[in-house]
Amino acid sequence: MRAVLNAHPAQLKLAKLFSSVILLGPELDEKVVRLIMHLFTPEEAELAQHLPFYYPRSLEKIARKAGLSKEQIEPLLKEMSAKRTILETSKGYSLLPLIPGMFERILMNGSDSPWHQEYARLLVDLYGTGFVRRYTRQKLPAVRNIPLQKAVESKSQVVDEDLISELIEYHQEMGIINVCQCRQSMHFIGKECKRASPEDGCLVFGSFARSLAKDGNGRIVSKEEMREVVRERWEKKLVFLTGNVSVESPNAICTCCDCCCHFLEAVNHYGGKSLLADAHFLVELDAEACDNCGKCVKVCNTYAHQLENKKHTYYPERCIGCGACLLVCKSQALKMVENPAYQSPTKDFKSLGLKLLPGAIFSGIKARFSK
Repeated sequence: MRAVLNAHPAQLKLAKLFSSVILLGPELDEKVVRLIMHLFTPEEAELAQHLPFYYPRSLEKIARKAGLSKEQIEPLLKEMSAKRTILETSKGYSLLPLIPGMFERILMNGSDSPWHQEYARLLVDLYGTGFVRRYTRQKLPAVRNIPLQKAVESKSQVVDEDLISELIEYHQEMGIINVCQCRQSMHFIGKECKRASPEDGCLVFGSFARSLAKDGNGRIVSKEEMREVVRERWEKKLVFLTGNVSVESPNAICTCCDCCCHFLEAVNHYGGKSLLADAHFLVELDAEACDNCGKCVKVCNTYAHQLENKKHTYYPERCIGCGACLLVCKSQALKMVENPAYQSPTKDFKSLGLKLLPGAIFSGIKARFSK
């Protein structure tokens, strides 16, 4: 890492922390160090080492660990919190993993400055190394796809738990984040989305929505406005990806595209389909009915449909069951069929975490010892 020999020892140590396999981090290299140098000054990195990941630590405990007074460290903690490089709650301060975690927090309020633009460039460059491959060798169904409702409405009696209408109906609090962090990051590096805009932010429900306006991250919307936003996102041929939990649980939905979304980037290029729950429905092709128009190719975000020598080819192993292709197929060559591998979502995120924990530990061990 010759190019970053000017990194402070504290920055190097913090970069190593963020590279932990427990946090699904990348291997420690020059790109990671450059990113940490951008996010944390040497003084900030020195203090940040005394913060835990996820669970906040009180100001008093951080001061004791750092060997400093509360008065000495509080201004610096506040500065990092303002930059969103650390998380501040009523219980104290903590670190978040690079992605997912810090990435969403830094960009979700829509801030646009040279610092944010450089951050996006460094993060996109790091993610583009495909380091997520280290964690996709094990099935970890943390995310599920919500199918396009019109594509499965004839079978709605068996897909209620998978439909976004049920999510909207159940929750009284819902909102929209200011920007989509993935599209915002790509916009910052000069790559515009072919399907949507950075302002098409994630949809949040339940307790996830309560602090949106207070924290400057988004706005609260009514049920009817949310329904209209959902219709607009479907028309833009976006994929609805959410935590693999039931409709009763607070949740967030990312409306994703293949050109910007980092999760779909992992699905399409880095083996990330192992992080997706098996879809309730998958697409089935009637090859004889297909007229090779290619319209399904244009709307598919996972490249399951391809035109090869002007003939339509379908790769079912790439299908995630979103159903967007059905709405553009005029020859009715496509239909949704039930997936026998489907399992109902987990009750809540705590249950999901416990369910995924053994596989995550095994995946981390394999990542730690594989090259």
